[in-house]
Amino acid sequence: MIYLWILSECPNKHIAVYDREASADYFMFRKGIKLTKEQVDKPLIFSLEVTQAEILRYDAIPNNSASPLVNQKIIDILLELAPDDVQFFDAQVRCKDGTLTSYKLLNIAHEIFGIDHEHSVYTLMKMSAVKAISGFRYLTYLPRCMGKHKLARDKEYRSNLLSSEEVKQAFERNKIKGVRFVKPEDFYGPKKYI
Repeated sequence: MIYLWILSECPNKHIAVYDREASADYFMFRKGIKLTKEQVDKPLIFSLEVTQAEILRYDAIPNNSASPLVNQKIIDILLELAPDDVQFFDAQVRCKDGTLTSYKLLNIAHEIFGIDHEHSVYTLMKMSAVKAISGFRYLTYLPRCMGKHKLARDKEYRSNLLSSEEVKQAFERNKIKGVRFVKPEDFYGPKKYI
């Protein structure tokens, strides 16, 4: 089973804002490739208008960068289950009462083609020279499209982080907070579109 890794529902004030001007280009983390320390040439800075105590309740801090901010609990799980699929980069999480440095930005280091185009319903970007997906009404992935990977980026829709059943179950066993795993078929519309 393939799942989407998505943000937990939370108040807007608990969503960390990526400092695009002072930080490294966050689009490089959407490529689904291994990155070198030299490529990440600036710090990764996030800001919140809440206290450290409020945000420390999350194992994964919801944020607007399209890449998860994770704590050591998640790092340990992913290094055990999917060491070749992940990288972690230091981040600064600036809260209203100080800066947290215990969270890392998770880079998913592989991408896959996996959308079942025959059974998915989506729209393409208008005025684009390349056929690029702009959104889904229904989404399903091909069975076994992730191959050996436990985590991957969708090459055709890079915002989607894909997870295996094994990662989902490990997060549930460890009561990880700040992440939800949802079947793409449930997240992107009812089956009536097929």
